Amino acid sequence: MKKLLFITYSLGKSGGVQTVLTNIMNELCTKFDITVLCLDGNEVFLYDLNPKIKSVVLNSFGNTKSFQAMVLINKYFSWLPKKQNIKNYIYQYGVYCLLKKWLKKNHQNYDTIVSCRYTLSSMLSTMKGINKKTWAWEHINYKMGGFFWNTLMRPYYKNLKGIIYINKESEGHYKKINPNSYLIYNLIGDPFENMPFICCEEKENTILFVGRLHPEKNIRQLVEIYSNLKEKEGWNFKIIGEGTEKTYLENYVKDHPNSHIEILGNKTKEEVCNYMKKSKILVLASESEAFGLVLVESMFCSNILISYDCEFGPASIVNNKNGFLIKHHNKEDFTNKLQLLITDEELLKKLNKSSYEESKKWKKDNVISTWKILLDKN
Repeated sequence: MKKLLFITYSLGKSGGVQTVLTNIMNELCTKFDITVLCLDGNEVFLYDLNPKIKSVVLNSFGNTKSFQAMVLINKYFSWLPKKQNIKNYIYQYGVYCLLKKWLKKNHQNYDTIVSCRYTLSSMLSTMKGINKKTWAWEHINYKMGGFFWNTLMRPYYKNLKGIIYINKESEGHYKKINPNSYLIYNLIGDPFENMPFICCEEKENTILFVGRLHPEKNIRQLVEIYSNLKEKEGWNFKIIGEGTEKTYLENYVKDHPNSHIEILGNKTKEEVCNYMKKSKILVLASESEAFGLVLVESMFCSNILISYDCEFGPASIVNNKNGFLIKHHNKEDFTNKLQLLITDEELLKKLNKSSYEESKKWKKDNVISTWKILLDKN
């Protein structure tokens, strides 16, 4: 039985990468001997792993030199522009040292390594003897990463065993760096994939957002769009996630007590599924997406989609059978389409049914089969 090592920062926080990684490992563990290496020091996982899967947890925050450097920056150089970026690079250097030391001792125990973050993939691409057994599993828009990670480090992906990317738009970019690159869509899996159709009459008048509460998700704009809706009596807007925008959202709700907006924080996969079962519409206004996992999850739960046509992902998922794909940053059209859905009951019912039918295209069988073939032959 082949031994696989998946490397990620954390399984103790909610997010699309954590969800997909957990799903993939749980599906593959019947055929492969799997270990997951987490680097955040958190031994409490938010997701349920199959008992067959082994875990190793390292504390990347425990690098003494990196920690001391960040303390000095906070104390003496608080005036520096982009101070947080500098601290992040120092942290990543600590991750590199920790990872290199552990892998030097343990990598021979694994036939194949799968790196689940572009920063980790960049680090591994420079480690001789380790890079040739490593797959970079890319979960981001390939344009992300800035000068250091994108321009300087990503070309070293040529040293890796290969690259797995999750949207068609990335194909030319990754194959140019490493010809051994393959498209594998994200796996949705349980509990979403086994959902029966849920008609509108059995749902609540809820508009839902699920994702990280960071500026690139444009959550403030979604709040503005919802607030500008007319004839929305009886509807509410629920927001699931954590991030830097949460304080703003909480203050907004405090200042607008009749907004019918709820900030729910982090939720487990099962809890997210339960909210999706009750909601009718899922909204997404991101600046960019590598895939848009939450869109497919919500389709399985009979939700109608409204999303900006950002790079990358949503255009491969959203169509006139499951909702509306809005030209990027066209806030007026987004508002109009959302207004149409909450006031046109017949259209809502029609898309409620057809969106669920569209979800069947994203069943897991093809995804798992491709993973098994790839890992077997390589």
